[in-house]
Amino acid sequence: MTTPDHPDPLAGTAIELLTPYLPAIGIAGVGHGDPAVRSLYETVAARLRALGEAEALAEFVRQPRNNSLVRRLLATAVRDDPAYAAELAAAVAAVPPVGSQTAASAGPPADAPDRSRSTGTRRLFRRTLLVTLAVSAVAVLVVCLVARNILADLDDSGGLTTQSSCAEFRQAPREDRSRALRAIALARGVPELDTPLALTVVTQACASAPDRRLGDVVAGFGN
Repeated sequence: MTTPDHPDPLAGTAIELLTPYLPAIGIAGVGHGDPAVRSLYETVAARLRALGEAEALAEFVRQPRNNSLVRRLLATAVRDDPAYAAELAAAVAAVPPVGSQTAASAGPPADAPDRSRSTGTRRLFRRTLLVTLAVSAVAVLVVCLVARNILADLDDSGGLTTQSSCAEFRQAPREDRSRALRAIALARGVPELDTPLALTVVTQACASAPDRRLGDVVAGFGN
């Protein structure tokens, strides 16, 4: 498995949030009062087991500070699987800042300096910023993957594009028409045309307007 040279900030944030609760939270039969922390651990652990990296997980539980391998594995999972990245981002966002539960139950000392509150605020801001950046990166990755798939379909569609005429579309082989229609429908935001029946409907629509642009015909179904 190829791992990135610069680990994803989302992976790093997940590791930092879990570290204070290890090894206890990773030991079978030992729970934690905060279900969000448990959920984050299970989200990380399940992916490592699925990758066949149970030993890396065990070493992370035993030595939480020795986390470079787990950090890289999670970064790769986030990069390659947008759905998992979104799941991990949600789990990270649900975990309260370290020490917040204790502070809430005990209350601040009467003579506690203001800088303690400022430090906690800065940490919370930094974690929120990292999660926001990670979620944004996932969104960009999803858009790139969709665009890549659209371009691949157009490359395989015999040269048909949004600028192709209806006459050219009707003369093309059925397989090329199907690929082109799928790509153009996704690009124009008309996903309901990504069906076998839609090919027949669009072909019939083109029959009455041979000079019309294919992209305009597809866009018309989205109105």
